[in-house]
Amino acid sequence: MPPKIESFVPESTLYTELSEFEKKLDATIMRKRLDVQEAIGKPTKVFRTLRLFLSNTSADQVNSGVEDENSFGLNKGNPPSWTLKIEGRLLDPAVPTKKAQPIQKFTSFFRSIVVELDRDTNLYPEGNIIEWHKQPDATEYDGVEIKRNGDMNVNARIILDPEYNPQKFKLSEGLARLINIKLDTRPRIIMELWNYIKNHKLQDNEDKRIIHCDAALSQLFGTRQIPFSALPDLINQHLSRPDPIVLNYTIRVDKEFYQSPKAFDVDVELDSVIRQKMLNQISSQQSQKQIMELDDKIVQCVQSINNSKIKRDFLLQFSKHPVEFINKWIASQARDLEVILGESKVNLEEMRQTDFYKQPWVKEAVFHYLTAKVNKKRIENEKNKD
Repeated sequence: MPPKIESFVPESTLYTELSEFEKKLDATIMRKRLDVQEAIGKPTKVFRTLRLFLSNTSADQVNSGVEDENSFGLNKGNPPSWTLKIEGRLLDPAVPTKKAQPIQKFTSFFRSIVVELDRDTNLYPEGNIIEWHKQPDATEYDGVEIKRNGDMNVNARIILDPEYNPQKFKLSEGLARLINIKLDTRPRIIMELWNYIKNHKLQDNEDKRIIHCDAALSQLFGTRQIPFSALPDLINQHLSRPDPIVLNYTIRVDKEFYQSPKAFDVDVELDSVIRQKMLNQISSQQSQKQIMELDDKIVQCVQSINNSKIKRDFLLQFSKHPVEFINKWIASQARDLEVILGESKVNLEEMRQTDFYKQPWVKEAVFHYLTAKVNKKRIENEKNKD
């Protein structure tokens, strides 16, 4: 905003003060945003226990030891069936806390669930393998249910494939023994192996990119010397997917409801609630949209004030010296019209005045004129040499 406006509108000094305050606020917000992004880059995990429960219900089963005409009438037309339920819930933390705890459902912890049934395929042609695979942006559930026809007890093998974020890998026996890690993320594995190399001083004295393998590394990678850039590819040969969780369960149809007397505990990792809130805050566009709308309104207000000042200056000069102002204004408009029409001419009367050569554009015009002359002279000299 032009400084002269303050003399006309004393309240405009508040805008200047607010602008300075806004700069400080923007700097503070940017610094905090960078701190949050750095904290997100170092994810903090919360370790919890997921307890799994296996149960099943049965319906319309025929009890051979009891003959009841009324029961037969109720089940008429409905084949015997059973429903297998695989459920899980997070246990409360060992140390109670007032902080909000992360809430995740059972299926969010697994990439896939496979159930293998031990049944005669001739009697049950629909197949004995049931698979569930997680889909992107799918709804999560506290459990899964599988319903099938049958009037006999069935042995089921339940295979749960855990999901890790970030992805974790199982190490080969040799690599796990070398760095004392059985399951971890790829960056952590590379870092631990790099620490092993540094602690045993296996780098070449002259070229630090060369690693001289000791007996353990030679046996692991099958070479005595490797470049550092090849280390990730060599490590990948010793990584595999984590072992799935395998549970055995017998589906019983002699009871309407049966639950396994055993529960299975699985250690899981969850993102902390604070980190989740930081992610939501950064990804939120609503606040940024409101700030941009307010900035646009401020720009429009400032532009309106500037336009008002230009009008005021125009009318003020006209009121003080009407004739002189009109003459200057007409001359200015005439020059602008000549420029637009491409008929720009220099006023000889103006050239006689010394003020004509003190204008800001004169130095630049002289520079371009001399440059053109020098270039023309250089071209002529080159032609003469040829």
